[in-house]
Amino acid sequence: MKVRQKVQCSLVTVALLFTVAHADETKNTQELEGITITEKSDTTEGSHSYTIPKMSSATKMNLTPLETPQSVSVVTSEQMEDFNLDSINEALEYATGITVEKMESDRTMFTSRGFTITNLLEDGVNLPLSYDYQYGDIDMALYDRIEVTRGATGLSSNHGDPSATVNLIRKRPTSDTQAEAKLTYGSWDKKRIEADASGALNESKTIRGRVIVAKETSDSYLDRYSSDSTLVSGIVEADVMNDARITFGATHYSDKNNGTQWGGIPAFDGNDYDVSTNAASDWSYRDVTTNEFFTEFSTPLSSRWNLKATYKYKDTKQDAKLINLWDYSGVLEIDALQKYAFDTKEHLFDITMDGKYDLFGREHEAVFGINIAKRDADERSDYDLDNTGTVIDLTTWNGTTVSPVFDDRTLLAKWKEEQKSVFAATQYHLSDSLSLIAGTKVSNFDKKGYGYWDSDVTSENDGIWTPYASLLYKFTPNISSYVSYTTSFTPQAYLDENGQYVDPKEGKNLEFGIKSSWFDNALNTSFALFKTSQDNVASYAGTLSDGTGRSYYTLEDGVTTKGFEVEVAGKLSEQINASLGYTNLSIENADGEDTQTYIPTETLKAMLTYSPIHALKLGAALRWQNATRISYWYGSATQDAYSIVDVMASYQFTKNFKASLYVDNVGDKKYYGSLVKPYINYGEPRNVGITLAYTY
Repeated sequence: MKVRQKVQCSLVTVALLFTVAHADETKNTQELEGITITEKSDTTEGSHSYTIPKMSSATKMNLTPLETPQSVSVVTSEQMEDFNLDSINEALEYATGITVEKMESDRTMFTSRGFTITNLLEDGVNLPLSYDYQYGDIDMALYDRIEVTRGATGLSSNHGDPSATVNLIRKRPTSDTQAEAKLTYGSWDKKRIEADASGALNESKTIRGRVIVAKETSDSYLDRYSSDSTLVSGIVEADVMNDARITFGATHYSDKNNGTQWGGIPAFDGNDYDVSTNAASDWSYRDVTTNEFFTEFSTPLSSRWNLKATYKYKDTKQDAKLINLWDYSGVLEIDALQKYAFDTKEHLFDITMDGKYDLFGREHEAVFGINIAKRDADERSDYDLDNTGTVIDLTTWNGTTVSPVFDDRTLLAKWKEEQKSVFAATQYHLSDSLSLIAGTKVSNFDKKGYGYWDSDVTSENDGIWTPYASLLYKFTPNISSYVSYTTSFTPQAYLDENGQYVDPKEGKNLEFGIKSSWFDNALNTSFALFKTSQDNVASYAGTLSDGTGRSYYTLEDGVTTKGFEVEVAGKLSEQINASLGYTNLSIENADGEDTQTYIPTETLKAMLTYSPIHALKLGAALRWQNATRISYWYGSATQDAYSIVDVMASYQFTKNFKASLYVDNVGDKKYYGSLVKPYINYGEPRNVGITLAYTY
């Protein structure tokens, strides 16, 4: 789409939002055909909604979407249940503006607005992803919803990353007793059992608990690949003196996978491989185990001020044996055989105080806080260099190789990183209609340890100032417009050709938007224009020459993304829930040339469910993206534009029992999971599942 066409489309969209909003303004106090408006909590569980009344992921202030001066989206409990979105990959596939790059069977990268997402939070706290990848999967049984803030969030996350921040919000104990059990069976012998019980632990209901368990095993459309995951989690919260609350929680999650890929099918050899083709051996595996503990303490300091303190400990262990194939001048060979371990221990502290104050005859809001995050990482590996060089024909290969010979894993990298920050922000009401949010964060980022190529690594970035400012104007109680500006500073875990860490990304972010909200926040719409300029953007350049198969990256300055996003989410009627998000962007380097071409510049995400009668629900979901491509000196590959359609149907047989049927990729579309690197893997073909659920 040409620039002029994009601008015209943007203006038409703005006009449409204004027109629809103005036309319905006088009707907002009435009921939307059949919708009964009831007071809502921030929890989406049981809300039967595709939106949420308030969220704090963008600014640390609990604001409605209409009051939030950034592009925000939510994947609710209802959406995840309707379309059987059991993993974070599946859920984010339907988040506006998010691209899920399934690089390998167990390694995923998320992008938004042309850049990699590193901020993956849990209840608002976490360290950025190691190496910008999600290893293994994350089971969504633990979470009530996913809140997504597109653009930089320097106030609410450790890094002001310009892509997006993904915030996973845990399910919490309930005062009333409730329980649910689910059984799922699907294609490739997928078997899943889920149990969730919650309620008061004493008669006065001042102590409450919740236990969640999920177990899943499955084969795959990929040859030789299978998975086995286990989730066990418990939370106890107690109301103590003076309305204070203390919470303890622990989670164990293991994700064990056989036939795990390291790399994939050559992208440049011109062959049309079968969807089931797997570039992993029959002995390959990757196991990821996470143990986590957290505690929270919250208390009112007065009738207008509150304090919340959080501590979280997270221990993640990764163990793997992997094979890497590489296409040398048209000949595919075994390039590396690796025995690998990557262990991290994280300590996270967060103290936040928020409240209201009066100034010049008006009431305003403010938030202050301190974050401290520490990570100890230990990366070990051993390589079998004697059994490389064997030529592989993927069209006939059954995964058999000479059994690799590994010694004890030796130290590859060992480091400590520490991030400290203080932040403050206020929402200052200049008039009844105009408000200013201004804030800043000052951070220290320190990283020390033993790095690649037997070198010591030291990275110190202290006193980094991240300002944030926005103006929001309410034209009516249902329509607002905003402009926001912030800078971003993002340390990176990528290596350069010398095996050293590359410099941090630095950038500036500007956004303008218009929003509307209807029927007591049951339906939200938004339109946003954005522009981001970044320096030190990492691009994959090849593998290190030390025989480890490790990737190295080069940096680009002056990378600019600009574009627009449109989203509609919520209830269209009592029988219809819907969400629709469209993103259109350009990604250019300092010379005005396209860059990051593996990222789609147009995406469309849509979900719709319809209940013709109370017990029956029918639904369909659509994902579409335009063409992407990748190019190196030795070849290029293109993924044509494609769309994926999923459908569902559920029937509530009794008050307690429901059955659901899902069909994903109805058209059995063949497509690449990603073009981030010069190898590809195919996305899931058509698959079917059925879930039986009993609630109490």
